[in-house]
This record gives sequence, C-alpha cells and structure tokens, in this order.
Amino acid sequence: MLDPKLLQALAAVVENGGFDKAAKALFLTQSAVSQRIKQLEERLGQPVVTRTTPVDATPHGRHLIQHFRQLTLMEAELMETLQAGDGHAGFSTLAVAVNADSLATWFLDAARPALEATRLLLDIRVDDQEHTHELLRGGHVSGCVSSRSQTIQGGESHYLGSMRYLCLAAPHFVERYFADGVSHAALSAAPALLFDRKDSLHQAFLQQQLAFTLDFPALTLPSVQGFLDYTLAGIAYGLIPEGMAEAALDDGRLIDLAPGRHLDVPLYWHHWQMEVALARQLTATIIEQGRRVLRQRPDNLPT
Repeated sequence: MLDPKLLQALAAVVENGGFDKAAKALFLTQSAVSQRIKQLEERLGQPVVTRTTPVDATPHGRHLIQHFRQLTLMEAELMETLQAGDGHAGFSTLAVAVNADSLATWFLDAARPALEATRLLLDIRVDDQEHTHELLRGGHVSGCVSSRSQTIQGGESHYLGSMRYLCLAAPHFVERYFADGVSHAALSAAPALLFDRKDSLHQAFLQQQLAFTLDFPALTLPSVQGFLDYTLAGIAYGLIPEGMAEAALDDGRLIDLAPGRHLDVPLYWHHWQMEVALARQLTATIIEQGRRVLRQRPDNLPT
C-alpha cells in the first residue's frame, strides 16, 4: 500500500507549483517534502513530477493525485458515517473547475441542492471553459464545467446545455463607433472587451457571425460583473450571456449590435468514473439542474 503521506506531498507539490510552497502548506521543511517525493518515485521506479517551473505532475503522478483525492474523500465519508448522530461529523471538500460566466449565472444555484443535502464544501477553481478540462486531467479537481465534449481517460462527460452570448453595446457607444452600421471598418476601430487573453469567444463570434477576421482593439477585464458594467458605461462592447443582459436590453441601456445573431457555447460536466458518494451526488445535481436552466437546442452545437 502506498503511504498516504507520500501522496499528500505529491498533491501539495503539484497544487502549489513547487517544493518550497508545498513545504509551507504542509508545515514541513523543503528537504522533507523532497524526500517524500523521492521515496514515492523510488517505490514506483519512475518520476511523478516534472522538474520544471512551475512543477507539474507526470501522467503517472496525475493518477496518483486522483487516487489520493479519492482516498481523502472516502475517509471523510467514513468518519461522517462513524460519527453520525454525535455532532462531530465534519465537512468534506471537493475541488471543481468552472468558467467565470457559469459561476456568475447558473452554477451556484445548480450546486445548491447537493450542498444543502450533504456536508459538502466546494473548492471552486475559475478558468476559461476551454481550459477547465486540463485541471481535471491534471488531477487538480474532481469535476469541471467545460466546452470540450471529449472525455478524458478514466472520466465521463455529460452534455448540460448551452449558454447564449449576445454582442452588445451602450447606445452612446453605438453612436460613436457604429453610427453607419456594424461594418468591418467599424469593427477594426471599436474597442472590444475580452475576459482575459485566453478568451476566444469574441473572435469566434466575429468570424462565425460577421465574417470578420481582421485585428481589433481590445481590453481585458477578468470580472463578469465588470464586463457588464463596462459595457453599460460605453467603454467597450462585448459578448454577454443573454440572462445577464435581459433587463438592460428591455429598458434600452444596451443595444444588440447583431440582432438574430449570437454564439451558443455548449457546456459539459466532466468527472472521474470512480467517484465517492458525495461526488456522485454533486454530479447528479449539476446534470439535473444544468439541463433545466441551460438551452438544450443550441444553434451551433458541434457534431
């Protein structure tokens, strides 16, 4: 049997991106952490981490981290069963990865039934919907919301639905940049909003819906509420989830720059095939609630 302390050290090194930070997190010396990793690698006869900056897990290391997280959850469930009724049962924490737009709109409401029914806490990691997949593959999380449909080895994926994005701007922004219509010349001059440099939604919309492939000025703003606020203020225009913009569209504070055109982003819930009971309950809740609130017939769902 593998020593859980060795697996704990591996998870800490990868989670913190290095031996020094892992040592601080575990209240150990860096030498002690290095020794545990060395013992684990000697036991397996192969490396479990890359000697890069930041440190990452090797493929075998990822499997070990996943195994360690499952052991931790199983132990927490066992303790809850043993201590049931004596008031000492603790919480279990599950790490999940979610894109910012889902987190700001539907995800927390979707997860609430599982959180209210169990002693479960979520450690939510936020990343672009095209990159959350890698956090699961790397063993950092137990489940993720992703725009990728491909199932990773040892995992399962479930189609949830799609989020619809509209291309919106404030009236005075339209007067300044799009007074003569949404032309390619205007798109080349008007400042756009991107969530971060990983954000490819805006470019995808311009290419798919407006046949625009040229460069355009853009500012990054990694805040969903800030995205809406900056658009309302007329600082830039951007793609906003339809649910967040409904009121502003109704009262005229925002204008749809391309009526009838939008970008539907399909979302999937990915998780490991081998799940403890708490993780299975969260998975069932996310699938049920996600399919209830997200669009089930996106216009541009990939085949």
